[in-house]
Amino acid sequence: MKSFIRWAGSKRQVLRQLREYWVGGAARYVEPFAGSACLFFHLEPADAVLGDLNAELIRTMRAVQRDVALVLECYRRLRNSKQVYYTLRSIDPKQLSDAECAARFIYLNRHCFNGLYRTNSRGQFNVPYAPPKSGVALDEEVVVGASRALQKAILVNEDFQKTLVHARRGDFVYLDPPYVTSRRRVFCEYLPGSFSSKDLGRLGQTLQDLNSRGVSFLITYGDSPEGRKLLAPWAPRRFRTRRNIAGFSGHRRDSYELVATNRTPGGSL
Repeated sequence: MKSFIRWAGSKRQVLRQLREYWVGGAARYVEPFAGSACLFFHLEPADAVLGDLNAELIRTMRAVQRDVALVLECYRRLRNSKQVYYTLRSIDPKQLSDAECAARFIYLNRHCFNGLYRTNSRGQFNVPYAPPKSGVALDEEVVVGASRALQKAILVNEDFQKTLVHARRGDFVYLDPPYVTSRRRVFCEYLPGSFSSKDLGRLGQTLQDLNSRGVSFLITYGDSPEGRKLLAPWAPRRFRTRRNIAGFSGHRRDSYELVATNRTPGGSL
């Protein structure tokens, strides 16, 4: 199953590699930096908790979860045009119903530059219009499938530590935080209060806490001094992926990231 959301830093290209770490069985899946939640949709776990600090993202997922037919009905009313994009972008989503807000979010996500989510200091979405060359047609079956998968998930609009309060022994936690690194430019300014270098210490302590509570975790992070320091206790492995340069699909380069887990090759903590 695919995610219905485009997202900067998505792990869509390495899902098969990440799937190897999934404990399966009756384990509950917990993801505190949900974003597009592409690994969640790929795995289709029977029980999950998805959290994110982005209120519009979580509100959209809840609307798709509760009434996907109404969300799609609202989406179909929107014409594909630059003018409609900027008109929608200027609307305060707080003035919209849940279904209208979700349709707006999906529309802006599909028509904006490189699937970015970025806001100004007032929290207003400000990514320019630049639909993908592959087209912006929405595959409604993907959204309907996502709705079915989300029926099995608790959706939480909270900071990652508050989301992980829900984690318990036997759960599987996947963390893919925004990459904060001084070595190279990585997009991480999603909205006011986003994850920053000030939060790396909290994240490191959270990993230790999860391990002490018997919670399995998998974490990915950019290959950088910050990432190597953060993941040093967990024997990180390096893997290669492909990234756009400045967001342009015609200019790609290899990028290296780190993956670490507190589980042994045999599957135990």
